[in-house]
Amino acid sequence: MGSISAIGTAHVVMGSVALVSGAFVLISPKGTPQHRRLGGIYGAAILAINGTALSMYDLTGRPNVFHIIALLNLATLTLGMLAMRRWRRTREVTDLLTHQRRMTMNYVGLWMAFVTVLLVNPMMGVSRIADPRSHWPLMIVLNVSLFVAGAWLVRTRTSQPLVRA
Repeated sequence: MGSISAIGTAHVVMGSVALVSGAFVLISPKGTPQHRRLGGIYGAAILAINGTALSMYDLTGRPNVFHIIALLNLATLTLGMLAMRRWRRTREVTDLLTHQRRMTMNYVGLWMAFVTVLLVNPMMGVSRIADPRSHWPLMIVLNVSLFVAGAWLVRTRTSQPLVRA
């Protein structure tokens, strides 16, 4: 593995913080001070990850697919937080469910990025795949598979809203 820039180092460190804090957010009881505190740490780490991602151009020298992914990740974070804000005001169960699903999918996206970097990115030294004809198809199949599995888990494992009478 070659040398990593300060921005790259911050990206990796904040990614590690987000992976760990996000796991604790998912397993902790919801709505507790601990859940809110860990959620705040997770959110801040996600903002930092995406900020660093949007400032890195080493791969192509210009904006690329990873910048689009960072923007999508910021969108899921924003939608999840807006749903929580709405829920606090309205107490609509569907807003709480939306928060839960958006934030969980945000975490799934984080895992997609992590696994992709570890298994597919030749710069990490885990994979020796350097041929773009192999690299991109593998990355696409890997991410589609992770997204489908994550979406299924979110859909089947998150709370369902109560039916109103």
